[in-house]
Amino acid sequence: MVHPSINLPLALENRLRKQLGEEFALFQAALDNPPQTSIRLNPGKPTKHYSSAEDIPWAEYGKYLKSRPRFTGDPLFHAGTYYVQEASSMFLAHVVAGVIDLDQDHRVLDLSAAPGGKATHLQSLLTPDSLLVANEIIGSRNKILRQNLSRWGGDNHIVTQSDPKHFQKLPEFFDLILVDAPCSGEGLIRKDHKAIQEWSEDNVTLCSRRQKRILADIVPSLAGGGILIYSTCTFSEAENEANMEWLEQESGMIPIPLDIPDSWGIIRSGPGNAGHRFYPHHTRGEGFFISAFKKADNQLSSKSHIYRSSHKRYPELATQDDLKWLHSPNRYTFVTRDRHRIAIPKTIFEDYLTISRSLRITYSGLYLGKVYHDQLKPSPELALSQSISKNIQTIELSSDDALDYLAHMHKSQGNEYPSGYNLIVHDGYGLGWMHVLETGQIRNKYPAAWRILQRHAK
Repeated sequence: MVHPSINLPLALENRLRKQLGEEFALFQAALDNPPQTSIRLNPGKPTKHYSSAEDIPWAEYGKYLKSRPRFTGDPLFHAGTYYVQEASSMFLAHVVAGVIDLDQDHRVLDLSAAPGGKATHLQSLLTPDSLLVANEIIGSRNKILRQNLSRWGGDNHIVTQSDPKHFQKLPEFFDLILVDAPCSGEGLIRKDHKAIQEWSEDNVTLCSRRQKRILADIVPSLAGGGILIYSTCTFSEAENEANMEWLEQESGMIPIPLDIPDSWGIIRSGPGNAGHRFYPHHTRGEGFFISAFKKADNQLSSKSHIYRSSHKRYPELATQDDLKWLHSPNRYTFVTRDRHRIAIPKTIFEDYLTISRSLRITYSGLYLGKVYHDQLKPSPELALSQSISKNIQTIELSSDDALDYLAHMHKSQGNEYPSGYNLIVHDGYGLGWMHVLETGQIRNKYPAAWRILQRHAK
Protein backbone atom coordinates (compact mmCIF):
# COMPACT_ATOMS: atom_id res chain seq x y z
CA MET A 1 0.00 0.00 0.00
CA VAL A 2 1.37 3.41 -0.96
CA HIS A 3 1.12 6.00 1.81
CA PRO A 4 -0.52 9.18 0.46
CA SER A 5 1.58 12.34 0.29
CA ILE A 6 0.82 14.99 2.88
CA ASN A 7 0.22 18.56 1.81
CA LEU A 8 0.93 20.92 4.67
CA PRO A 9 -0.93 24.22 5.07
CA LEU A 10 1.30 26.94 3.64
CA ALA A 11 1.71 28.78 6.94
CA LEU A 12 2.67 25.55 8.71
CA GLU A 13 5.09 24.59 5.95
CA ASN A 14 6.79 27.99 6.05
CA ARG A 15 7.18 27.84 9.80
CA LEU A 16 8.59 24.31 9.73
CA ARG A 17 11.00 25.26 6.92
CA LYS A 18 12.33 28.05 9.13
CA GLN A 19 12.35 25.82 12.20
CA LEU A 20 14.14 22.87 10.56
CA GLY A 21 16.34 24.65 8.02
CA GLU A 22 18.17 22.22 5.75
CA GLU A 23 16.47 19.27 7.48
CA PHE A 24 13.03 20.20 6.17
CA ALA A 25 13.41 18.03 3.05
CA LEU A 26 14.21 15.01 5.23
CA PHE A 27 11.26 15.82 7.45
CA GLN A 28 8.90 16.08 4.47
CA ALA A 29 10.19 12.81 3.04
CA ALA A 30 9.54 11.11 6.40
CA LEU A 31 5.93 12.27 6.31
CA ASP A 32 5.47 10.40 3.03
CA ASN A 33 6.36 7.10 4.74
CA PRO A 34 3.68 5.12 6.60
CA PRO A 35 3.55 5.56 10.38
CA GLN A 36 5.45 3.04 12.50
CA THR A 37 3.20 0.65 14.43
CA SER A 38 4.19 0.09 18.05
CA ILE A 39 2.79 -1.49 21.19
CA ARG A 40 3.66 -1.62 24.88
CA LEU A 41 3.49 -4.95 26.70
CA ASN A 42 1.82 -5.22 30.10
CA PRO A 43 4.39 -6.46 32.65
CA GLY A 44 1.51 -7.44 34.95
CA LYS A 45 0.17 -9.83 32.30
CA PRO A 46 3.27 -11.39 30.74
CA THR A 47 2.81 -13.29 27.50
CA LYS A 48 5.03 -14.55 24.68
CA HIS A 49 2.78 -12.69 22.25
CA TYR A 50 4.97 -10.09 20.48
CA SER A 51 7.83 -10.78 22.92
CA SER A 52 10.27 -11.31 20.03
CA ALA A 53 9.36 -8.03 18.30
CA GLU A 54 11.97 -5.28 18.04
CA ASP A 55 12.56 -3.29 21.22
CA ILE A 56 11.92 0.44 21.49
CA PRO A 57 15.15 1.72 23.09
CA TRP A 58 13.64 4.20 25.57
CA ALA A 59 10.81 1.99 26.86
CA GLU A 60 11.49 -1.39 28.48
CA TYR A 61 8.22 -2.97 27.34
CA GLY A 62 7.83 -1.05 24.07
CA LYS A 63 7.90 -2.97 20.80
CA TYR A 64 8.03 -2.01 17.13
CA LEU A 65 5.87 -4.16 14.84
CA LYS A 66 6.70 -4.83 11.19
CA SER A 67 3.08 -4.29 10.14
CA ARG A 68 -0.19 -3.22 11.69
CA PRO A 69 -2.54 -6.14 12.42
CA ARG A 70 -6.20 -5.73 13.21
CA PHE A 71 -5.82 -5.55 16.96
CA THR A 72 -9.54 -5.92 17.63
CA GLY A 73 -9.24 -9.43 16.16
CA ASP A 74 -6.77 -10.47 18.86
CA PRO A 75 -8.28 -11.72 22.15
CA LEU A 76 -5.06 -10.85 24.01
CA PHE A 77 -5.57 -7.20 23.10
CA HIS A 78 -8.97 -7.30 24.82
CA ALA A 79 -7.39 -9.12 27.78
CA GLY A 80 -5.03 -6.16 28.28
CA THR A 81 -1.73 -7.95 27.70
CA TYR A 82 -0.56 -4.99 25.60
CA TYR A 83 -1.55 -1.45 24.66
CA VAL A 84 -1.29 0.01 21.16
CA GLN A 85 0.70 3.19 21.69
CA GLU A 86 2.80 5.58 19.66
CA ALA A 87 6.52 4.94 20.21
CA SER A 88 7.57 8.54 20.86
CA SER A 89 5.11 8.96 23.73
CA MET A 90 6.63 5.92 25.47
CA PHE A 91 9.65 8.14 26.20
CA LEU A 92 7.63 8.99 29.30
CA ALA A 93 9.18 5.92 30.94
CA HIS A 94 12.69 7.31 30.55
CA VAL A 95 11.61 10.71 31.86
CA VAL A 96 9.85 9.31 34.94
CA ALA A 97 12.77 7.02 35.78
CA GLY A 98 15.10 10.02 35.54
CA VAL A 99 13.19 12.30 37.90
CA ILE A 100 11.73 10.15 40.71
CA ASP A 101 12.73 7.05 42.68
CA LEU A 102 10.53 4.30 41.27
CA ASP A 103 11.19 2.10 44.30
CA GLN A 104 9.29 4.57 46.51
CA ASP A 105 5.53 5.09 46.74
CA HIS A 106 4.21 8.28 45.14
CA ARG A 107 1.02 10.22 44.54
CA VAL A 108 0.79 10.79 40.80
CA LEU A 109 -1.71 12.69 38.66
CA ASP A 110 -2.24 12.22 34.93
CA LEU A 111 -4.27 15.36 34.31
CA SER A 112 -5.54 14.70 30.76
CA ALA A 113 -5.43 10.94 30.83
CA ALA A 114 -7.79 9.68 28.09
CA PRO A 115 -7.64 7.37 26.28
CA GLY A 116 -5.22 5.85 28.78
CA GLY A 117 -1.87 5.25 27.09
CA LYS A 118 0.21 7.26 29.52
CA ALA A 119 -1.98 6.36 32.51
CA THR A 120 -1.49 2.62 31.98
CA HIS A 121 2.20 3.27 31.38
CA LEU A 122 2.48 5.14 34.67
CA GLN A 123 0.65 2.33 36.44
CA SER A 124 3.25 -0.14 35.20
CA LEU A 125 6.12 2.10 36.33
CA LEU A 126 4.83 2.92 39.83
CA THR A 127 4.86 0.69 42.88
CA PRO A 128 1.59 -1.18 43.59
CA ASP A 129 1.13 0.94 46.73
CA SER A 130 1.43 4.25 44.89
CA LEU A 131 -1.65 6.30 44.02
CA LEU A 132 -2.45 7.10 40.40
CA VAL A 133 -5.17 9.66 39.76
CA ALA A 134 -6.24 9.64 36.11
CA ASN A 135 -8.37 12.62 35.17
CA GLU A 136 -10.47 13.27 32.06
CA ILE A 137 -13.07 16.01 31.98
CA ILE A 138 -14.93 14.91 28.81
CA GLY A 139 -17.51 12.25 29.71
CA SER A 140 -17.22 10.04 26.62
CA ARG A 141 -13.43 10.01 26.86
CA ASN A 142 -13.63 9.31 30.59
CA LYS A 143 -15.50 6.07 29.80
CA ILE A 144 -12.75 4.99 27.39
CA LEU A 145 -10.13 5.80 30.01
CA ARG A 146 -11.91 3.63 32.57
CA GLN A 147 -12.16 0.74 30.13
CA ASN A 148 -8.47 0.86 29.24
CA LEU A 149 -7.39 1.04 32.87
CA SER A 150 -9.68 -1.91 33.62
CA ARG A 151 -8.10 -3.91 30.81
CA TRP A 152 -4.66 -3.16 32.20
CA GLY A 153 -5.75 -4.84 35.41
CA GLY A 154 -4.32 -2.60 38.13
CA ASP A 155 -6.16 -1.47 41.25
CA ASN A 156 -4.28 1.54 42.68
CA HIS A 157 -5.97 4.16 40.52
CA ILE A 158 -8.75 6.68 40.96
CA VAL A 159 -10.44 8.12 37.85
CA THR A 160 -11.76 11.66 38.16
CA GLN A 161 -13.71 13.98 35.90
CA SER A 162 -12.77 17.50 36.98
CA ASP A 163 -11.51 20.77 35.53
CA PRO A 164 -7.82 21.41 36.30
CA LYS A 165 -8.68 24.38 38.53
CA HIS A 166 -10.66 22.10 40.84
CA PHE A 167 -7.43 20.32 41.81
CA GLN A 168 -6.50 23.45 43.76
CA LYS A 169 -8.74 21.98 46.44
CA LEU A 170 -5.83 19.56 46.96
CA PRO A 171 -2.93 21.97 47.60
CA GLU A 172 0.53 20.40 47.34
CA PHE A 173 -0.97 16.91 47.24
CA PHE A 174 0.86 15.21 44.36
CA ASP A 175 4.50 14.16 44.11
CA LEU A 176 4.36 14.02 40.30
CA ILE A 177 1.93 15.57 37.84
CA LEU A 178 1.82 14.75 34.14
CA VAL A 179 0.25 17.41 31.94
CA ASP A 180 -0.12 15.87 28.49
CA ALA A 181 -1.69 19.05 27.22
CA PRO A 182 -4.38 19.45 24.55
CA CYS A 183 -2.51 20.87 21.56
CA SER A 184 -2.69 21.67 17.86
CA GLY A 185 -1.70 18.08 17.00
CA GLU A 186 0.96 18.91 14.42
CA GLY A 187 2.97 15.87 15.43
CA LEU A 188 0.16 13.55 14.36
CA ILE A 189 -0.29 14.82 10.81
CA ARG A 190 1.14 11.62 9.34
CA LYS A 191 -1.28 9.43 11.31
CA ASP A 192 -4.34 11.65 11.42
CA HIS A 193 -5.08 13.81 8.40
CA LYS A 194 -7.84 15.56 10.35
CA ALA A 195 -5.04 17.26 12.28
CA ILE A 196 -4.10 19.04 9.03
CA GLN A 197 -7.67 19.97 8.19
CA GLU A 198 -8.21 21.45 11.64
CA TRP A 199 -4.85 23.26 11.81
CA SER A 200 -4.64 27.05 11.83
CA GLU A 201 -2.34 29.68 13.25
CA ASP A 202 -5.22 30.91 15.39
CA ASN A 203 -5.67 27.43 16.84
CA VAL A 204 -1.96 27.25 17.73
CA THR A 205 -2.32 30.54 19.61
CA LEU A 206 -5.49 29.33 21.31
CA CYS A 207 -3.80 26.08 22.36
CA SER A 208 -0.79 27.92 23.76
CA ARG A 209 -3.02 30.13 25.90
CA ARG A 210 -5.08 27.17 27.08
CA GLN A 211 -1.92 25.24 28.00
CA LYS A 212 -0.71 28.13 30.15
CA ARG A 213 -4.06 28.25 31.93
CA ILE A 214 -3.93 24.52 32.61
CA LEU A 215 -0.38 24.74 33.95
CA ALA A 216 -1.23 27.72 36.15
CA ASP A 217 -4.27 25.89 37.50
CA ILE A 218 -2.44 22.68 38.36
CA VAL A 219 0.90 23.87 39.80
CA PRO A 220 -0.62 24.59 43.25
CA SER A 221 -1.47 20.88 43.57
CA LEU A 222 2.18 19.88 43.24
CA ALA A 223 4.11 19.38 46.47
CA GLY A 224 7.32 21.28 47.13
CA GLY A 225 10.17 19.29 45.57
CA GLY A 226 7.61 17.56 43.33
CA ILE A 227 7.94 16.94 39.60
CA LEU A 228 5.80 18.31 36.78
CA ILE A 229 6.08 16.66 33.36
CA TYR A 230 4.73 18.65 30.42
CA SER A 231 4.19 17.06 27.01
CA THR A 232 2.46 17.74 23.70
CA CYS A 233 2.15 16.12 20.28
CA THR A 234 2.99 19.27 18.35
CA PHE A 235 6.04 20.83 16.67
CA SER A 236 5.00 24.36 17.60
CA GLU A 237 7.54 26.34 19.63
CA ALA A 238 4.68 28.47 20.96
CA GLU A 239 3.19 25.36 22.58
CA ASN A 240 6.49 23.85 23.68
CA GLU A 241 9.63 25.89 24.41
CA ALA A 242 7.69 29.13 24.94
CA ASN A 243 5.55 27.42 27.56
CA MET A 244 8.69 26.03 29.21
CA GLU A 245 10.07 29.56 29.51
CA TRP A 246 6.73 30.85 30.80
CA LEU A 247 6.51 28.09 33.41
CA GLU A 248 10.04 28.77 34.62
CA GLN A 249 9.49 32.53 34.86
CA GLU A 250 5.95 32.59 36.25
CA SER A 251 6.01 29.61 38.61
CA GLY A 252 9.67 29.35 39.57
CA MET A 253 9.78 25.78 38.27
CA ILE A 254 13.26 24.39 37.62
CA PRO A 255 13.74 22.58 34.27
CA ILE A 256 15.40 19.17 34.55
CA PRO A 257 17.74 18.03 31.74
CA LEU A 258 17.92 14.29 31.12
CA ASP A 259 20.73 11.99 30.04
CA ILE A 260 19.85 10.47 26.68
CA PRO A 261 22.04 8.68 24.13
CA ASP A 262 22.65 10.61 20.91
CA SER A 263 21.79 7.43 18.99
CA TRP A 264 18.13 7.82 19.96
CA GLY A 265 17.80 10.85 17.67
CA ILE A 266 15.98 13.02 20.22
CA ILE A 267 16.58 16.75 19.86
CA ARG A 268 17.23 18.79 23.02
CA SER A 269 15.75 22.27 23.18
CA GLY A 270 14.34 24.93 25.47
CA PRO A 271 15.61 26.27 28.82
CA GLY A 272 18.59 24.26 30.01
CA ASN A 273 18.17 21.92 27.04
CA ALA A 274 15.51 20.28 29.16
CA GLY A 275 12.96 20.03 26.33
CA HIS A 276 13.00 16.90 24.19
CA ARG A 277 11.69 16.87 20.62
CA PHE A 278 10.82 13.88 18.47
CA TYR A 279 10.80 14.40 14.71
CA PRO A 280 9.80 11.59 12.31
CA HIS A 281 13.02 12.00 10.28
CA HIS A 282 15.13 11.44 13.42
CA THR A 283 13.14 8.82 15.35
CA ARG A 284 10.83 5.96 14.47
CA GLY A 285 7.72 7.61 15.79
CA GLU A 286 5.47 10.63 15.45
CA GLY A 287 6.05 14.21 16.53
CA PHE A 288 6.26 14.61 20.30
CA PHE A 289 7.63 17.01 22.90
CA ILE A 290 8.27 16.43 26.59
CA SER A 291 9.99 18.27 29.43
CA ALA A 292 10.27 17.90 33.21
CA PHE A 293 10.39 20.50 35.99
CA LYS A 294 10.98 20.44 39.72
CA LYS A 295 9.05 22.63 42.13
CA ALA A 296 11.39 24.41 44.53
CA ASP A 297 11.55 22.81 47.98
CA ASN A 298 11.07 26.18 49.63
CA GLN A 299 7.56 26.29 48.14
CA LEU A 300 6.55 23.42 50.44
CA SER A 301 4.00 24.46 53.05
CA SER A 302 2.60 22.71 56.10
CA LYS A 303 -0.62 22.08 54.16
CA SER A 304 0.94 19.11 52.39
CA HIS A 305 1.21 17.25 55.70
CA ILE A 306 -2.52 17.20 56.38
CA TYR A 307 -2.91 14.40 53.85
CA ARG A 308 -0.41 12.05 55.51
CA SER A 309 -2.02 9.61 57.90
CA SER A 310 -1.42 6.23 59.48
CA HIS A 311 -4.33 4.39 57.80
CA LYS A 312 -5.56 2.91 61.08
CA ARG A 313 -9.28 2.61 60.39
CA TYR A 314 -11.28 1.11 57.53
CA PRO A 315 -15.06 0.96 57.11
CA GLU A 316 -15.50 -2.63 55.93
CA LEU A 317 -13.49 -5.84 56.17
CA ALA A 318 -13.47 -8.67 53.67
CA THR A 319 -16.48 -10.98 53.65
CA GLN A 320 -16.40 -14.68 52.83
CA ASP A 321 -17.61 -13.77 49.36
CA ASP A 322 -14.69 -11.34 48.92
CA LEU A 323 -12.31 -14.13 49.87
CA LYS A 324 -13.72 -16.19 47.02
CA TRP A 325 -13.00 -13.62 44.31
CA LEU A 326 -9.67 -12.04 45.31
CA HIS A 327 -6.30 -13.69 45.75
CA SER A 328 -5.06 -11.09 48.31
CA PRO A 329 -8.19 -9.74 50.04
CA ASN A 330 -6.19 -8.38 52.99
CA ARG A 331 -4.70 -5.80 50.62
CA TYR A 332 -8.03 -3.99 50.49
CA THR A 333 -10.61 -2.11 52.41
CA PHE A 334 -14.15 -2.43 51.05
CA VAL A 335 -16.93 0.00 50.27
CA THR A 336 -20.52 -0.92 49.41
CA ARG A 337 -22.75 1.73 47.86
CA ASP A 338 -26.22 0.93 46.52
CA ARG A 339 -25.16 -2.75 46.54
CA HIS A 340 -22.06 -1.98 44.42
CA ARG A 341 -18.97 -3.55 46.01
CA ILE A 342 -15.62 -1.79 45.60
CA ALA A 343 -12.20 -2.96 46.80
CA ILE A 344 -9.72 -0.14 47.43
CA PRO A 345 -6.09 -0.80 48.38
CA LYS A 346 -5.54 0.17 52.00
CA THR A 347 -2.51 2.25 51.07
CA ILE A 348 -4.64 4.70 49.06
CA PHE A 349 -7.91 4.54 50.98
CA GLU A 350 -7.55 7.76 52.97
CA ASP A 351 -6.38 9.53 49.82
CA TYR A 352 -9.55 8.21 48.21
CA LEU A 353 -11.61 9.76 50.99
CA THR A 354 -9.79 13.08 50.63
CA ILE A 355 -10.21 13.17 46.86
CA SER A 356 -13.87 12.18 47.07
CA ARG A 357 -14.53 15.33 49.09
CA SER A 358 -12.89 17.56 46.46
CA LEU A 359 -13.35 16.07 42.99
CA ARG A 360 -15.82 14.05 40.97
CA ILE A 361 -14.76 10.39 41.06
CA THR A 362 -16.04 8.12 38.29
CA TYR A 363 -14.08 4.99 39.21
CA SER A 364 -11.78 3.89 42.01
CA GLY A 365 -9.81 0.83 43.02
CA LEU A 366 -11.35 -2.41 41.79
CA TYR A 367 -15.08 -2.65 41.15
CA LEU A 368 -16.05 -6.17 42.21
CA GLY A 369 -19.68 -6.14 41.11
CA LYS A 370 -23.20 -5.84 42.49
CA VAL A 371 -24.43 -7.75 45.54
CA TYR A 372 -27.79 -9.56 45.40
CA HIS A 373 -28.98 -11.59 48.41
CA ASP A 374 -25.44 -11.54 49.84
CA GLN A 375 -24.03 -12.97 46.61
CA LEU A 376 -21.76 -11.01 44.30
CA LYS A 377 -22.51 -10.80 40.59
CA PRO A 378 -18.96 -10.23 39.35
CA SER A 379 -18.16 -7.19 37.23
CA PRO A 380 -16.40 -7.10 33.83
CA GLU A 381 -13.60 -5.17 35.56
CA LEU A 382 -13.02 -8.03 38.00
CA ALA A 383 -12.61 -10.46 35.09
CA LEU A 384 -9.73 -8.33 33.77
CA SER A 385 -8.07 -7.67 37.12
CA GLN A 386 -4.61 -8.89 38.03
CA SER A 387 -5.97 -9.39 41.56
CA ILE A 388 -8.59 -12.01 40.76
CA SER A 389 -8.37 -15.30 42.65
CA LYS A 390 -6.62 -18.19 40.94
CA ASN A 391 -9.33 -20.51 42.26
CA ILE A 392 -12.18 -19.08 40.16
CA GLN A 393 -13.72 -21.65 37.83
CA THR A 394 -12.63 -20.86 34.29
CA ILE A 395 -13.35 -21.79 30.71
CA GLU A 396 -10.34 -21.58 28.41
CA LEU A 397 -11.28 -20.69 24.83
CA SER A 398 -9.34 -20.88 21.60
CA SER A 399 -8.73 -17.69 19.66
CA ASP A 400 -11.72 -18.28 17.37
CA ASP A 401 -14.07 -19.16 20.22
CA ALA A 402 -12.82 -16.19 22.24
CA LEU A 403 -13.62 -13.86 19.35
CA ASP A 404 -17.10 -15.39 19.14
CA TYR A 405 -17.51 -14.68 22.84
CA LEU A 406 -16.32 -11.06 22.43
CA ALA A 407 -18.77 -10.60 19.54
CA HIS A 408 -21.64 -12.24 21.47
CA MET A 409 -21.75 -15.04 18.92
CA HIS A 410 -20.97 -17.82 21.39
CA LYS A 411 -23.37 -20.74 21.70
CA SER A 412 -26.27 -20.36 24.11
CA GLN A 413 -26.32 -23.90 25.51
CA GLY A 414 -23.48 -25.72 27.23
CA ASN A 415 -24.15 -28.69 29.50
CA GLU A 416 -20.42 -29.44 29.59
CA TYR A 417 -19.74 -26.23 31.53
CA PRO A 418 -20.12 -26.01 35.34
CA SER A 419 -23.05 -23.96 36.54
CA GLY A 420 -22.51 -20.50 38.00
CA TYR A 421 -20.18 -17.72 36.91
CA ASN A 422 -17.29 -18.92 34.80
CA LEU A 423 -14.32 -16.73 33.93
CA ILE A 424 -13.70 -16.81 30.19
CA VAL A 425 -9.96 -16.90 29.56
CA HIS A 426 -7.69 -17.04 26.55
CA ASP A 427 -4.03 -17.97 26.94
CA GLY A 428 -4.58 -17.79 30.69
CA TYR A 429 -5.95 -14.23 30.86
CA GLY A 430 -9.48 -13.22 31.69
CA LEU A 431 -11.81 -11.63 29.15
CA GLY A 432 -15.18 -11.63 30.87
CA TRP A 433 -17.86 -13.78 32.47
CA MET A 434 -20.20 -16.49 31.29
CA HIS A 435 -23.13 -17.35 33.54
CA VAL A 436 -24.19 -20.97 33.13
CA LEU A 437 -27.64 -21.75 34.50
CA GLU A 438 -28.49 -25.12 36.03
CA THR A 439 -30.56 -25.84 32.92
CA GLY A 440 -27.38 -25.54 30.83
CA GLN A 441 -28.38 -22.23 29.27
CA ILE A 442 -25.55 -19.76 28.82
CA ARG A 443 -25.63 -16.03 29.51
CA ASN A 444 -22.79 -14.09 27.92
CA LYS A 445 -21.96 -11.30 30.38
CA TYR A 446 -19.48 -9.43 28.23
CA PRO A 447 -20.59 -5.74 28.25
CA ALA A 448 -22.60 -4.68 25.21
CA ALA A 449 -20.56 -1.48 24.93
CA TRP A 450 -17.33 -3.49 24.66
CA ARG A 451 -18.45 -5.99 22.01
CA ILE A 452 -16.36 -6.25 18.86
CA LEU A 453 -18.04 -5.72 15.51
CA GLN A 454 -15.34 -7.15 13.23
CA ARG A 455 -14.82 -10.66 14.43
CA HIS A 456 -11.85 -11.81 12.31
CA ALA A 457 -8.28 -10.59 12.52
CA LYS A 458 -7.68 -10.95 8.77
